[in-house]
Amino acid sequence: MSESIRFRAVRRRLIDCLREGRYRHEARTALDEKNLLAVGELSVEDVVGLLHRCRGDQHAVSAHHADRELVVHEFRPLVGERRWYVKAYLKESMAWIISVHEIGS
Repeated sequence: MSESIRFRAVRRRLIDCLREGRYRHEARTALDEKNLLAVGELSVEDVVGLLHRCRGDQHAVSAHHADRELVVHEFRPLVGERRWYVKAYLKESMAWIISVHEIGS
């Protein structure tokens, strides 16, 4: 599967999970700064909008720090002059949201 197709498929699955309420937030420190969805500063539709703005070259994958078998997806869409960061992984039928925040000013 090409990178472009894989990117679109992962983005679609993540968006579906968000819209269908099949997501959880991974526990972490600095939740109020690093996960604006979890603290209610951004809505699900805000995050979906960020994901729709993301291009394939603004997506990266890495292994999860605690479980190397989990593939973590990092999306860095640019909206106007603002760069955003959405980090999540998919496990079974759920999306696990690690971070949703703006990157620097």
